[in-house]
This record gives sequence, structure tokens and C-alpha cells, in this order.
Amino acid sequence: MEEQIEREEMDWNYDSSDEDYNYDEDSDGHIRKRKSTFPRYNPESEVPHFALTMVFRSKNQLCKALRRYGLVTKRSIKFMKSECDRVRAKCGWPGCPWLIYAAKRSRTSRFQVITYNDDHQCAQNRCNKLVTAKVIAQRYEHFILANPMWKIESMKATVLQDMFADVSTSKCKHAKRIVMDKLLCGMNNE
Repeated sequence: MEEQIEREEMDWNYDSSDEDYNYDEDSDGHIRKRKSTFPRYNPESEVPHFALTMVFRSKNQLCKALRRYGLVTKRSIKFMKSECDRVRAKCGWPGCPWLIYAAKRSRTSRFQVITYNDDHQCAQNRCNKLVTAKVIAQRYEHFILANPMWKIESMKATVLQDMFADVSTSKCKHAKRIVMDKLLCGMNNE
């Protein structure tokens, strides 16, 4: 068990919490970056992972990670308290204990997870408010550009199958309009 925990700790990227004390000089006079005890968020991972004391560069990075987590796991994440110096999000399913709370650290501008309960006691949610017209437009842009006459009902069925989300007709129309406007703006700039 201890071996597994050590292996998991080695997989984390660590970040120094204080920008003024990032580097130390060793006995040979070489400057070396000091390791921190706080795990750092890895934006390259397919499914975002969170941990207690995890450090994020900014509120924006944290919110993007939470939205991506909700989309990938097909769960509705609600932002309960989102201010300039703190973010609280919980699962949108009634009674599910999943919760994360992060706040700006006093010594730096970084956000750190203070409270985290990773226990989802819910099913995947088809009423996911994270699936917005902008998200649909980004995800299916190449389909819409290849087939501008793509039927809205077919688009809704594709979103339901791929993203497990019931979306409205107007949301799909708006997503299609976003892609077409982007295409038209690109043509006008040339």
C-alpha cells in the first residue's frame, strides 16, 4: 500500500508555492529548483484529477478544469461560490456529496484546493448545463463546416450519444450559428 502511495506521489508535478523562493544553491554552487510539497494541476491529462492541497495557476485554470471534468465524466457541476479569491463547486445531482473548494493563497496569486470530497454517489446526468452552445460549436465545428445542412434533430441525437446530454433545439441552432459566423468572419478578413 505504501509503495502505491509513493508511486502516485511521484506521478504528481510539484510547484513551488512562493515565487521568491523557487531556487536554492547547492554545495557546489549550482542553482537548483526547489521541490514543493503541493501537487500541481496537469492540464494535459485526459480526465482532470483533483487532490487536497493541489495548486492551480489561476481561478480561470481551476474553473476550466472543473468544466472539463464535468464534461468528461458526464456530470453536472454547479459553481456555488465563485468570487475573485475563491471558488466552490458541487455536483448538480441532489444529495451527491462531491464538492471542491479552493481559495487564493495569501502569499501568492495561486489557487489551492482547501476542501475536496471525491465521492460521487450519483449517476451520469443528461441535464448537464456545462454542455453549452459554445461547447457544442467547438466539439462539432468540423462536422458543421463539412455539412452546413446538418439537421438539428440529427445534431441533437449526436450530442446525446457523444456527450450524454439532452440539449434544446435552440442550443443546437445557436451552436451552428456560432460556427457559421466564425466562417463568415474568416472570409470577410481575407
